[in-house]
Amino acid sequence: MEKAHQVLKDVFGFTSFRLSQEAVISRLLVDNENALVVFPTGGGKSLTYQVPALCLDGLTLVVSPLLALMKDQVDALVVRGVKAANLDSTLSLEQSNFVKNEVTSGSLKLLYVAPERLNNEGFVNMMSRVRISLLAVDEAHCISQWGASFRPEYLKIARFAIEQKVERVLCLTATATPAVANDICHSFYIAKEGIFRTPSFRPNLSLRVEVAASLDEKFDRLIPLLKGRTGPSIIYVTLQKHAEDVANRLLPLGIEAAVYHAGLPNEQRAKVQSDFMTSDTGIVVCTIAFGMGIDKANIRQIIHLYMPKTLENYSQEIGRAGRDGLLSDCVMFLSPPDMPVLEGFCRGDTCSGRDLQLWLQEVALKEPAADGTLDFNHYKQTKEYDIRQNVLGLCYAQLELDHGYLRAVTPFYSVYEITPRGNGWTSILTNKSKVANAIRSHCRPKGQKYEIDLVNAASAAGLDRTELAKQITAWELGLIDCKGSQVRARYAVLKPLPKETEEIKKLAKDLHDRMLKREEEGIEKIRQVIEFAIDDDCLAHNLAKYFGDEHAVPNDMCGRCTFCMTGEATEFLGRIAMPLNPAQIQAILHACPERDDPRLLARMAFGITSPRLTANKWSTSHPLFASMVSTDFNALVAAFDEECRKANYERVGPSVTPTATKRSFSSYADSSSTYTRSGYSSGSRGKGSKRGRR
Repeated sequence: MEKAHQVLKDVFGFTSFRLSQEAVISRLLVDNENALVVFPTGGGKSLTYQVPALCLDGLTLVVSPLLALMKDQVDALVVRGVKAANLDSTLSLEQSNFVKNEVTSGSLKLLYVAPERLNNEGFVNMMSRVRISLLAVDEAHCISQWGASFRPEYLKIARFAIEQKVERVLCLTATATPAVANDICHSFYIAKEGIFRTPSFRPNLSLRVEVAASLDEKFDRLIPLLKGRTGPSIIYVTLQKHAEDVANRLLPLGIEAAVYHAGLPNEQRAKVQSDFMTSDTGIVVCTIAFGMGIDKANIRQIIHLYMPKTLENYSQEIGRAGRDGLLSDCVMFLSPPDMPVLEGFCRGDTCSGRDLQLWLQEVALKEPAADGTLDFNHYKQTKEYDIRQNVLGLCYAQLELDHGYLRAVTPFYSVYEITPRGNGWTSILTNKSKVANAIRSHCRPKGQKYEIDLVNAASAAGLDRTELAKQITAWELGLIDCKGSQVRARYAVLKPLPKETEEIKKLAKDLHDRMLKREEEGIEKIRQVIEFAIDDDCLAHNLAKYFGDEHAVPNDMCGRCTFCMTGEATEFLGRIAMPLNPAQIQAILHACPERDDPRLLARMAFGITSPRLTANKWSTSHPLFASMVSTDFNALVAAFDEECRKANYERVGPSVTPTATKRSFSSYADSSSTYTRSGYSSGSRGKGSKRGRR
């Protein structure tokens, strides 16, 4: 540990470790064992692998899902003289080759990659020639299907660690419930003594809950908050449109707020973040895309103008306030009109069982290429089978990890844009080989460039796609410049996929049942947020309990939250599911002729987008989209299933699209009713408290 203390001082400029940093590093360096770190946002997780990286021989590989955060960390390390780099799609060919040379030569100490990089055969082969002394898995909660931010690519990291004989593993997260922590430890063989958890309770944060019947009422409470602020504020919303609307509504009131969401250009997002970091009173209205890597000490307000989808999100976002230890306010609004939007996020990922079966049939019955692999255009499949991109990725991951049929290998581009250099094309014309002829005959002129679909060209010429790709790669050495597009995912077949219809149906049902289970888990996450907010208990204590820190709050009372200040539970008048309206059902049926998928019709009625709805203009621009947002979603599915059964689950004819008028979720406020732990009801909740007024 002596070297670790020296590195901490000489490289990072600190005289001592904080929280459990020293214990974690000792676990890695002295005990040579794996560990899990659960530190709150801003708790210093990065040092627990950066310091060991400079003490160990070999490479420290850091897996992180956020490109921007990786780049920020690499830049900060390089400034300190540390040999660190990131390897991702933003690098040029020259930059990428330089990083790879640094890795294979052994001079690089830290390499940051996204989890998807572990599917790249070239990368895996390179790692097999390198000593990986430490694998750091950032945002490790993404590995757990119990978590709120589950990502299928994270499931493959543990397998990578075993196959590459990684010497030690460190998993890091700011939000892990006991169930998620158990999942992580099981995957990476981490013993109980290897878990280092620092309670997330921050005594300087005042957690408050406000109930508002409408957006107007929210603004009546928001404006005084912002005008009375003593430092920077972050206002979280659910949708990108919300961010724009809120900022535009604040401006005439003399409050200038920047907007940040994933739909903005990179340069604009970078400027918003940079301006906020240097501001003493700045306001940013944003989606959850803003905040990762924001280490600003004096943020005085975190305002959830729209309720967060999970307590994990809430905990991480309020953790950005008051890192200087001074009093800071965290205000969450509960509002009936917001509920359908949140529920839509949960319901939107479940596709129809029939579409899932058709997708699986395509995968199972496709003939492998000459190299024994299957390849698919995921983008095309999302459109054809109405399955969202992230859900499709999970389906492939389940075929790979749960059933052992496939293994993802390096993807490839199916379309190449070729730009001749100088007289390069003339030289290419002299090549009379069968491969060169196939490429030339299938190149389509595109101005001064050419475009070729390698998959189609290879099929027409009776050649393997890899032969054509190798030839183009060879021409890149002086004759052409080449840019790929339309990526195709590629899978090695590990064992024969089911071919019989009944076998395919059975496997599809298994995948679909898991989708439905995840959907209900998402709805439960929303309920947990509401129950946390309206429970007759201290909010800080409730949050700590959720993350397994029952004793974190002294005397179970923080003294600052809404409950502690009033002694009463917050009463939330939520929405009640309205009965089915036959006329509205018929309107949807008239507008959309599809009868093969009841969920498609239910999505349109409830206001949940999907690739198929968008492609056919039955989504946000259609006047009937979200026209039944107040109706129970499962009741909608049942009603439309009855209609689809009458039509034998087939299209019934052309539809007439009325004049498009964009609708907003905020226009659907419901009648007063009370949210209970079992769901929505029309009863009213009393103000009695199990804790009493304090």
